[in-house]
Amino acid sequence: MKLINLVPYLKSFDSLEELYKLNNLDIKSEAIIIYMEETLAIESEIVFFEIEETKDNLTYKKNGINYIQLFPVNYAMEIIEDLLGFGYDELEIAQRLLEYRIKDG
Repeated sequence: MKLINLVPYLKSFDSLEELYKLNNLDIKSEAIIIYMEETLAIESEIVFFEIEETKDNLTYKKNGINYIQLFPVNYAMEIIEDLLGFGYDELEIAQRLLEYRIKDG
């Protein structure tokens, strides 16, 4: 999944529930963290890890693949909620999320 494909799932809690089911994520986890494979880029693959596994580290390595933390899901949802008021489409929202992470990181 790419970041642009993730954005629609983060627009509402109903969609988020569907995302959790599709990715077999534990809803009882303290937090689900969004990571990008290898680099923070719009074309990078998105993966999800429970905070208990990654210990909230900004970088995480599993099965020889390096992952870089984007945001916890709940934080990404807050950012998207703010951006929706500006009428951005999914690509613009994805780009802004990425820019925010890169500048904030």
